[in-house]
Amino acid sequence: MAALLSAASSCESAATSPSPRPPLPAQPRLELHADDAEVWAWSARIQGALAGPGALEDCVVRVGSDEIPAATGQRQFSADVPLLEGENEIVARCRETGSGDLASPPVTYHVRLRDAPKARARAAWADGKLLLDAASSEPSERSRAEVVAFEWLRLRDPATPERIGLGPRLELPAADAADPALYELRVQDERGRSDAARVAPPPDARPGANARAWIDDAIVYGVVPPFFGDPPLESVRAALPALEELGVTAIWLSPLFGAPPGDFGYAVTDYFAVRPDYGTERDLRELVDEAHRRDIRVLLDLVPNHTSAEHPYFRQAEQRQGRSHTFAFYDRDDGGEPTHYFDWEHLPNLNYDNAEVERWMLEVSLHWVRRFGIDGYRVDAAWGIKDRRSALWSTWAEELRRVNPELSLIAEASARDPYYLENGFDAAYDWTEELGHWAWEDVFSAPRGVAARLGAALSATAARASRPERTLRFINNNDTGARFITRHGPGMTRVAAAALLTLPGIPCIYSFDELGAEYEPYGGLEPVSRPARGPLARHYERLIRLRRSTAALRAPGLLTVHAGPDDEILAYLRHGDDASRFALVVLNFSDRPARKRIVLPEPFAGHARGGLRDGLSGAPARLHGRSLALDLAPWDVRVLVPR
Repeated sequence: MAALLSAASSCESAATSPSPRPPLPAQPRLELHADDAEVWAWSARIQGALAGPGALEDCVVRVGSDEIPAATGQRQFSADVPLLEGENEIVARCRETGSGDLASPPVTYHVRLRDAPKARARAAWADGKLLLDAASSEPSERSRAEVVAFEWLRLRDPATPERIGLGPRLELPAADAADPALYELRVQDERGRSDAARVAPPPDARPGANARAWIDDAIVYGVVPPFFGDPPLESVRAALPALEELGVTAIWLSPLFGAPPGDFGYAVTDYFAVRPDYGTERDLRELVDEAHRRDIRVLLDLVPNHTSAEHPYFRQAEQRQGRSHTFAFYDRDDGGEPTHYFDWEHLPNLNYDNAEVERWMLEVSLHWVRRFGIDGYRVDAAWGIKDRRSALWSTWAEELRRVNPELSLIAEASARDPYYLENGFDAAYDWTEELGHWAWEDVFSAPRGVAARLGAALSATAARASRPERTLRFINNNDTGARFITRHGPGMTRVAAAALLTLPGIPCIYSFDELGAEYEPYGGLEPVSRPARGPLARHYERLIRLRRSTAALRAPGLLTVHAGPDDEILAYLRHGDDASRFALVVLNFSDRPARKRIVLPEPFAGHARGGLRDGLSGAPARLHGRSLALDLAPWDVRVLVPR
C-alpha cells in the first residue's frame, strides 16, 4: 500500500511540476572597442559595435560635453574625435531599431601632451649685427591660441640669465654678442601657456669664431651608478671631484629610468621616472647641477628602440589585443606577433610608423632636457630605428636642438655608416660594418701583430667614416664583457689606453678603467671592488692632461709613420691645419724592448729642428736630419711634441 501511495504521489508531482522556461531573448548592448588608455595625440579614432540583436541607426561619440557624429553601419560605428589635455571620458550613444537609445560603458583616454605654444628662435649676422628672430614660433597645438609675448635672454651664465629685450625680433651690435653666448627665447600665448627655445649665433660668420662643438674636445666617462656605491646617484655625485681631477669632461650615465629589479636598465618600464633603487629626481638634479659646476657635461642613456615586456603599454596590448590602444605601439610581424632583435624576447620593438610612438619618445627626450638640464644622449640601438624608420632621427634631433642647440647625440651604431652624422647625430660607435662588432675586436686576439692589425682597423674606419674624428672610441664599455685588463693584462692595457687617448675620435673611459678594476658589467648591480689609485691611474691622468692641453691631439689629422718591419710598433702623427703644431705618437704593443729609427715627413720635420719633447715624461729628443732614434721599453708610450 505504501508503495502504491508513493507511486501515486510521484505521478502527481510529475504532473504538476512546471515545464522549463524558454531562455530570455538577448538584450542589445553597445560596446566600445577600446579600454582606458594613455594617448600621445590630440585626436583618436573611436570604434564600437552592437552586441546582441538589432541594427544601429544614428550614433554619436561623446567626449566630455562634445558630441561628434559617427559613421554608422548596421552593427558598427566609428568616429575621429578631438581630445583635450588630461582626462577625456568617452561614451558612445546610438539608436537601436528595436530598443531605442543605447549607451556604451565609458572609457577614459588620458592625453599626456601639454597644449602649449612652440618657441622657435633663429639667429643670423647682417651688417655687423646679430639678428634674433622668433617669427617662426607656433601657436598652441590644440587650441591654436596665439603667441602674444616674446622675451629674449642672454645665457653667458645659464644660472643667471640676462634679459636683453622684448618682441619677436631683436638686433644686437656685434660687441654685445661676444662669445660665449647662447640666447633663450621665451614665448607666452594668450592663455598664459609658455615655451622656451635656445639659439647660438652662427659661428662661421664671426671672425675668429670657433665652430667646434664641445663633444670634439670631450673626455667621456661611462658611469654605471650602482657600481659607485649605495645609494647610486648620491655615490656618483660624491665621485665627481675624482672624475674632475682625472680630467673627465662628460659623464654618460647608464639607463636610469624605471626598470625591473636587477635589470641593467635597457628594459624600460617607465621613461619618465628615476628608478627608485638609484635614487630620486632630486638626487639626479643635484648630480647634474654639481657636474655642471665642475664643467662636466651629463649624457643620459636613452632607450627608444624597444620597451620592457613588463612596460604597462605592452602588458595591456598583450592582454587586450586589438581593444588596447597601445597594441599598435609595437612593431609586429605578419601574424601580429611583436618583433624583437637577437634573443631579446623581453624587449619588444616599438612601431615608429605609429605617430603616437614618435611623439611619445620625443616627449620623453625633451622631458629630461627641460626638467634636468642634461647635455645630450647616448642612444641605444639607434641602428634598429634607422632600419625600420630611417626618416625619424633628423627630425628628432632638430626638435631637441630647438630647445638646446648645444646638445650632443651619440648613436649606438657604426661610425662607418655616414647616415648617422647626416641625420642629426654628433658621433657613432667604433664598430665595423657588422652590427655590434667593435672595430678593435680582433686587434688584440693574439699577442703578436697588434700594431699592424690596429693600423688596418684605423684605416678601414677612416676610409668609410665621413668624419673619423667623430668616432666614439673605447677599450671597455657595457657590452665588452670581462674588462680589457682581465683579458690582456696591465702592459697591453697601458698602451691601448694611450692609443685611445691620442687617436682622432671621442675617447670613452668606462667605470674604473683608470684603476684597473676587474668585473663584468652585466654581472650584477653591486658596488665594484676598486684597486687603490696606482700607476695606471697616473698614466690615465697624464694622457688626459696631455690631450686636453695639446690641440694636435684633439684635431682630426692622422698620418701613419713607417716604423720599420716590426709590426709591434705603431707610430703616427697627429695634426691639424697648422703643420707646426703636431704630436708624434709611438706605441710599443710588446713586452720586448725595441730600438727604432723613425723618419718624419716634411713639413713636420722642418718644424722639429729645434728638437722634440716627450709630453708624458718631459724627456728631450733630437732629430738627425729627418730621422729620430728611439729606444723603447716594453709597453712603452711616447708622445713627442715640438719644443
